[in-house]
Formats: sequence, structure tokens, C-alpha cells
Amino acid sequence: MRLTLQNGKILKQDRWFNPFWSIWLAHYMSRPSCYVCPYANTARCADITLGDLWGIHLYCPQLYAKNAGASLVVCNTPKGKKALLAARVQMQGEELLFEDALRYQGPMRNHIAQNKNREQFMKDVQQLDYVSLCKKYATPPSPKLLFEKYVWGNRQKMFVYRLTHPKKR
Repeated sequence: MRLTLQNGKILKQDRWFNPFWSIWLAHYMSRPSCYVCPYANTARCADITLGDLWGIHLYCPQLYAKNAGASLVVCNTPKGKKALLAARVQMQGEELLFEDALRYQGPMRNHIAQNKNREQFMKDVQQLDYVSLCKKYATPPSPKLLFEKYVWGNRQKMFVYRLTHPKKR
């Protein structure tokens, strides 16, 4: 995470060590409507659904290897498909089976679960300073997570992929 202050100073912190990220991932501060979201399923009313393409390294390693990020575009209606096809010349991507893409798209399968301590957290937000709030609710990353992210994570797996799948010239 990166924050640029008014004086130009830049603060950077890896998300896994950022207490705000930890609190956010635990769903302490999610809006109540998120826990009962009627759109957290595949029956979407919009023509197109956009989101992050989680799990890309598993089914599109050739795209992930470029380290540029990836978005998921789901056409929910014929109108959405027509719009996507019209814009396709300006995009780079791969067509996926919907079932494959859906596997890692939690918000398209179900709404998030409410944290049982959310109510107390919301009270504490009004009373505690940020440091105290973080001490009470943020959790440091586990050794397993750190191993998966930094020792044998997606980037390392992609390094091996690039070694074993050289570019065709």
C-alpha cells in the first residue's frame, strides 16, 4: 500500500503487514448490506460484470507472467456481449470457461460473512485511536502466508513458468 503525503513524502508498506488490510480482510468494517448482498451470485442484472481475475496464475499463466494484473469481464446479456466484442480490439485477454473463472470469484458465489465482532469494532472506532484499534483488531500475517507470498508464492511460480515456457520468437 502506498500513501503520498501533502509534503511529498511517500509511505509504503506491504499489504500483509498493514493493519488496515488485516482489519479489512476480517470484514470488521464492511457495510451491513454486504452481508446480505442480493448481487453476490451469478444472476446479475447488469449487462457486464467487471472484477479482479483472482486465480489467473492457475489458468492463464501466460497472462499472469506479464505481471500487469488482470480483470475479469463477464457478459451477462447479449447487449453486454455485443459491447465487449466492439471493444475487444482495444483489449488483450483470453476467453475462459465461466466455471473456471467463477472458482476464485467469491463475490459471484456468495456474500461475505459478517464478523461476529463487527458491532464491538464499530463502537471501538468511535472511542479508540488508530494505534489502539490496530492493536486490538489487526493480526500479523502467519508464517504460512508469508511463505506462500514471499518464498514460494505466485511470483516465484511464474518465474519457474517463464523458465520452462520460453517466449517463441
